[in-house]
Order: sequence, then C-alpha cells, then structure tokens
Amino acid sequence: MKNKIIVLFFILILSCQKISTLEENNSYEKIGFAEFSKDNNVMHRSISLNSQIRITNLLNKKSIVVSIDNNSNYKKEREIIIPNKYLDLLELNSSLPIVKIETIRTNKTFKAEITKIYDEEKKIAQNIELTNVDIVDLSKNNSLKDNNLKKIIIYYGDFTFKSTALDMVSLLKKEIKDLKPTIILVNKKFRVKATTINDINEFDIFFNKIVNTKFENYNISIE
Repeated sequence: MKNKIIVLFFILILSCQKISTLEENNSYEKIGFAEFSKDNNVMHRSISLNSQIRITNLLNKKSIVVSIDNNSNYKKEREIIIPNKYLDLLELNSSLPIVKIETIRTNKTFKAEITKIYDEEKKIAQNIELTNVDIVDLSKNNSLKDNNLKKIIIYYGDFTFKSTALDMVSLLKKEIKDLKPTIILVNKKFRVKATTINDINEFDIFFNKIVNTKFENYNISIE
C-alpha cells in the first residue's frame, strides 16, 4: 500500500505539472492568482528573466504580453507578482485576480509527458472495489450560464483510471481536515474536485491547509 501511495503522488506531480516545467523545453503554463506591486517589475519564481509571457484574465479573457523582470521568492499561494497598472489594464477583480500565465514558446514534449503519466497510472490501477461515487460528465454539460457567475474549482488529476482517483479521494479525506473531495468526469478522465472557492480569501484558507504537504500540486479551473 505504501508503494502504491508513492506511485500515486508521482502521477499527481506529473499530471499537475506536465505543462508547468522549464527544465527541458523552456515552456510554462499555469493558472493561479496574481498579486499586485507598487513597482514596475513583473516577478515570477521560476520563469527565466526576459522571457515573454502572456497574462490572461480568465474572467474576461483580456490578455497582455510582458517580460519577466525579476526572479524572486514570494508566498507560494500567488502565481505571479505584477505592477498595479495591469490591474486596470486587464480589468482584474481584486477579490478574484485569477490569471493564466503562459510563455509564448510552444511546449514540444507535452504528448510525451501525457504518455508517461498514462503508463505510470496504469501500473497501479488494480482490481479494487469501485465504491459508489457520483460522477458528473462535464464534457457533456454545455448549458448556458451567466458569465458573471464563475465557480473556481481546485482539483487534482486528471486521472485515466477511476481507481486512481478513488485513492486520491481517500488520501485527501484522511490527511486534510474538513475537505469533502468528489470525482467528476471530464473528457473521459477522472478529476478529483477538492473544493470550490468564490474569492481569493477562500483560496488562501484552502492553501493554508495544504501548504508544505504532498497536496501542493493542485490545478485550478473555472466553470
């Protein structure tokens, strides 16, 4: 069981960071929360200096292209530090400044990473009993929604096998207090939804529960 948990978190790290890596292809893509600064520097902890990135406000799709001015350490719950002037330019909501960060260069090893994730997950998908879990297929739910009503989802995955997702649900329930994770189906993959948040304060509460644990490799989506 211990070995199975180790492999599970190896899969989790790959699945959550398959795009957000700079070691081999100098490409990066990540959704997270911005913080604002009085100076004019764009700061990121890992993207190379002078790299061009696109910052997109995910609530209205407005974007800008800027360069990284500074590599610095800042609180983990923030994805990027940007000047105050971009707050108005992107029309970011200060209570929910959720952005997508992506380097301009295309990631050429994405498909290879997907194959690696699948192979590793397949090794631990065994004949365990699949308990009754409600699964909603989001790929089939295209009903119109009010664009002003956004749900911010914190999730883990996506996983190819339901058994792997169930293992993740069990670990989250066991190790993180007051968390009620569920499984949802997205494009025939199993996604472990950890929680839904409405603003950056709720995100910080969630993050404080998982900081410095093996659950830091989360993903964010908007519904």
